[in-house]
Amino acid sequence: MKPVKLIRTISFAAMAAVFSGAVLAQAWPSRPVKLLVPFGPGSGTDTIARVVAEGLAENLKQPVIVENREGAGGIVGTKAAMTMPADGYTVVAISNAFLIAPQLFKVAPYDATRDFTALSKVAAMPMTIVVGASSPYKTMKDLIDYIKTNPGKASFATSGKGAQSHLEIEYIKQQLGLNAVDIPYKSTGAAIGDTISNTVTFYMPVFPPVASNVGSGKLRALAIGASSRLAATPDIPTYVEATGIPNYVPTSWFGYVVLAGTPAEAVVRLDQGLAYAATLAKVRDKIQGVGANMSVAPSREFSAEIKAEAEKWGKLITALGMRTE
Repeated sequence: MKPVKLIRTISFAAMAAVFSGAVLAQAWPSRPVKLLVPFGPGSGTDTIARVVAEGLAENLKQPVIVENREGAGGIVGTKAAMTMPADGYTVVAISNAFLIAPQLFKVAPYDATRDFTALSKVAAMPMTIVVGASSPYKTMKDLIDYIKTNPGKASFATSGKGAQSHLEIEYIKQQLGLNAVDIPYKSTGAAIGDTISNTVTFYMPVFPPVASNVGSGKLRALAIGASSRLAATPDIPTYVEATGIPNYVPTSWFGYVVLAGTPAEAVVRLDQGLAYAATLAKVRDKIQGVGANMSVAPSREFSAEIKAEAEKWGKLITALGMRTE
């Protein structure tokens, strides 16, 4: 083969390889996507992830496979995701615990804002403060006044030290200068039972587990996490109304992230896919069926929310001296 012809052949081959690579990049995704859930089957994060996975798969035209890796408040699964390639083929389902859990350690196992890129938030459950129906506290003001005049005498149920149900109350205490004692419980059912019987003064769970008891009159809801009163619960004031804390809207939310460094085209396609899933009636109906509300925030907006909330929890955990080895 003549030198000039050989050079042309090599050049054409190189150009073909570059073109082929560009086509492959544009064709993302070209294989199934893994949706890693760092909590067990049946958890709120898992239930919503499986519903969203159906809509995401429909939009991406690729299977979306849900995989559970539970343990240590979501840390085990999240760290497992960090060992995988940052190629967009591993998406992590997250909730508030994603921001809280690493900050409970002196040496954080990961940095939620540095090590990951936000995709979309899709849903949220409002958090509510409840007391027993026979409790003397008719309003949040009644409860706050009692705690202020009787420091250390009121108690509140939590799902454990560092759980959101614990830290949200600690945040309220910090903002209002209150002193109340936390009582950790191993199950929501036990915490609800002891709140009904006034064994503990109050409890701050997400609304769905207590909705039936509020409706039947066994519990009284004093505040709910929403920016305005909800149509389904018009008699329950927002936290801003009930506590006076500006812009305070406590919710347990559900969203998705990928590893930092994931190609921009994959981030855009995933964000588009999640936005599409959120528009589907079958997805919305199933999410609302488990007691959550659609609360969609695209990548840029959700990223700002994550940063602000991570800073909030970091400051509070530092002030409380809660970090362990």
